[in-house]
Amino acid sequence: MTLLVFVVLVLGGILLFGVLYDWYARRAKRKAVIQPGKYDQTYTEQLLQDTRDTINRGET
Repeated sequence: MTLLVFVVLVLGGILLFGVLYDWYARRAKRKAVIQPGKYDQTYTEQLLQDTRDTINRGET
């Protein structure tokens, strides 16, 4: 009986540690929203135009 209580406490502690660690890790991942940089829109528009040109030429 004492061994069963010990095993339950150890497994419960490991489980609790895992839950708390996961909660903290998820909380730490949240970051402020980053605004696009100066050249991001230009790069995206150029990539879109290149894709359109490739499709219009019939290349895949």
